Amino acid sequence: MGINAGHDLNLQNLAYFKRMVPNLLEVSIGHALISDALYIGLEETVALYKIQLK
Repeated sequence: MGINAGHDLNLQNLAYFKRMVPNLLEVSIGHALISDALYIGLEETVALYKIQLK
């Protein structure tokens, strides 16, 4: 069984969450991602989130 998650995930807790939750298939991080992008830009923000999920 796979797990989809999303509420309250952000750059500060995403890597930890991924390590601690087995079978994580998908994360929905739209609100936090857009909020971060307002300060650091969309392209850089997406890159940072992708790093957290590796």
